[in-house]
Amino acid sequence: MKIKYGVVGYGLYAYSFKEELRNHPKLMGRTKFIVGYDPDPQAQEYIKKEGNIKIAKNFDDLLDTPELDAVMICSPPQFHAQQVIAALEAGVHVFSEIPMCIKEKNIEKIIAAEQNSGKIYQLDENYCFFPEVLYAGYLASSGKIGPTVYAESEYLHDVTYRWRKDTHGGLNTPRVDSWYQLFDPLMYAHSIGPAQVALGGIENPEPFIEVVSYANDIGGYKGDPICSPAKPFHIGLFKTKTGAIAKCANAYLFAREPSRIMIQVVGRTGTYECYEIGKPGRLFLAKNHIITRAQHRKGKSKIIDDKCIAEIIEPVEGVFYGAQVRIMDDWLLAIENNTKSTFHAKIGANFCMAGIAASKSARSGGTPHKIKIFTG
Repeated sequence: MKIKYGVVGYGLYAYSFKEELRNHPKLMGRTKFIVGYDPDPQAQEYIKKEGNIKIAKNFDDLLDTPELDAVMICSPPQFHAQQVIAALEAGVHVFSEIPMCIKEKNIEKIIAAEQNSGKIYQLDENYCFFPEVLYAGYLASSGKIGPTVYAESEYLHDVTYRWRKDTHGGLNTPRVDSWYQLFDPLMYAHSIGPAQVALGGIENPEPFIEVVSYANDIGGYKGDPICSPAKPFHIGLFKTKTGAIAKCANAYLFAREPSRIMIQVVGRTGTYECYEIGKPGRLFLAKNHIITRAQHRKGKSKIIDDKCIAEIIEPVEGVFYGAQVRIMDDWLLAIENNTKSTFHAKIGANFCMAGIAASKSARSGGTPHKIKIFTG
């Protein structure tokens, strides 16, 4: 039986996800797109081009669609919590874009809705499924580098286009409001999730219990960050129960192209670093505490390219180095087998709560903030 799904928010990402579900060898034949909703008339025209697809009048109308099994929520973040909860309470499986929500009070509501509904929730934190991040998680969970002590993750992405009419143009191009203005960069995740995976592995991401964080308004023309009241650059130092530390950095304005996406994990007996996702990294495995005559730690260093990663992580073609296919496949398998998805609500909550706490810390001038963690 194909999983019949709907989409809310029919933008570029929703379209690409739909195409992956329809055409990718790992996903094709398992789903059927039956209904879409987007208040934008242009988006509605794109849905019409699909042919025999219902165009919902609103989100409630989408949920009322006969035979609807699941919904992909690709709407702006301020709608995620409300729509996720409504869908789960309507008995529909949910695949939700990040962030999980932008208000702390909604985190436990989503967890409760997932538990009470018995349906499958998956947070689309696809950056955790990059092959390099999965490899880092493998090293951590397998003990290949010993107990982990440090992770570093960065997602430095210039999204100035989000504030420009038609997503391009110079200083004289009209500015428009953007949902990025609603929350600080670390609340968007994309560095917190990968760091937790690097410390504990994809099946048991290591949650954070405390953060000291800073953000600034440097960036933009003459220092105008555009994204105000959100900050353009945000960095946090997180601590885990085991005493491991993670440094995570996110940016909305960053004078670099392409975006900088990196992952690093350090254990007591080894280190793996990849300073740009999609390019070779480096693995160092130390030989106990032996020091060479050159006063270096004795051990072996190895370049980790695609072939090396493929020995551990199954290669997958597709959007975001195959990460999107991996996470959607995980969601579909959970529905088909009635098991939990990898990023069910409590795992998503650990990502989301860490970002919210980091924002509070930065807004208070770097005051340490405790982070509630969710288990089970």
